[in-house]
Amino acid sequence: MKLRNFIRYVVPYVPALLSVFTCITIIFGLQKSLSAELLAQDKLSNVMLLICCISVLMVVVILMLILNKTSQLRHNGSFLNRELHSLTQKVHHFRNIVDLLVRSKVWSPGLKEYIDEEFGDLNFFMMKEFYKGRSKLAVEYIQENNRYGDSESLYLESKAVLLTDPSNSKIDTFINPRNYSVRILKKWAEHKVGSGLWHFFGYKYASFKDELDVNRIFERHQDKILSYAIQLDLHRYQDMGFSEELLSKIGEQMSEDVIPRLLTLTLQARQKVPRIINTAYVLLILLVIFGIFQPIALFLFVLPSIFTYISIGIVLSLLLFITLSIYPFVMSEINTKEREERST
Repeated sequence: MKLRNFIRYVVPYVPALLSVFTCITIIFGLQKSLSAELLAQDKLSNVMLLICCISVLMVVVILMLILNKTSQLRHNGSFLNRELHSLTQKVHHFRNIVDLLVRSKVWSPGLKEYIDEEFGDLNFFMMKEFYKGRSKLAVEYIQENNRYGDSESLYLESKAVLLTDPSNSKIDTFINPRNYSVRILKKWAEHKVGSGLWHFFGYKYASFKDELDVNRIFERHQDKILSYAIQLDLHRYQDMGFSEELLSKIGEQMSEDVIPRLLTLTLQARQKVPRIINTAYVLLILLVIFGIFQPIALFLFVLPSIFTYISIGIVLSLLLFITLSIYPFVMSEINTKEREERST
């Protein structure tokens, strides 16, 4: 396992390491092997002209790559913003549903008072991470006997859906934010928030019907929940009436699909300029300096021969680096395209 991790860490740097080694070898090799008679001939001038032509060609290719990637980023940015908005709205509707559930009478009498008074400073994430020893209250909660058939955990999970900061435990005012932070999305995804609805109102509902009776929810709240569900996913819920099955399917969809996708897209939106563009820009600068400007200076002025060797070594090593990096870049582009197609 250690060897595999070492290889996985080192392999991406192999093209750069080989290119640096090649550059140093060429520079010192030319300096040691070329004679004064050869330096006086026009062969080096022809070589420098060839180096200059290769550099111009590579500069054109790199510029085309940068412009193409910029166009892709602009297109992907528009698609990303649309997807982010759509998924954010789905989470808004889900939180509205959960807010109605939290305020409803679906819970056993006394459950909400018990949790809010005895464990008011405890939230769902602390409870799930009790083993880390950060919260004594979480340990006390785990040690308590299940007074309400374990539906207490669903109540804590439901309250966690209404949080926008995972460090909070109380909900002062419920408002859907414009965007969800990475912190809360990571916590929701890590602990599969929403799966509690899937579990308690799904195939296990018969065991929890006494503690979680959906018939205790006011009819007007049932209608609102159904309305939010249809807004969440028209195709999936338009033919369903209000029932425990509806709540179960909503929880499953959120925990298995919507929240993980929203987290992934939010992380993508926060990324800076892709590494491929930064790398291409560095290559462009090196080629312009050592492959174009420096050869021109060598033609116009009498400079030490070391500058000739440096131009030859750097341009050839950059050509080697580009050649070795093509395959990983192409594979990365193919994998990215496949992920985008699956997401759509």
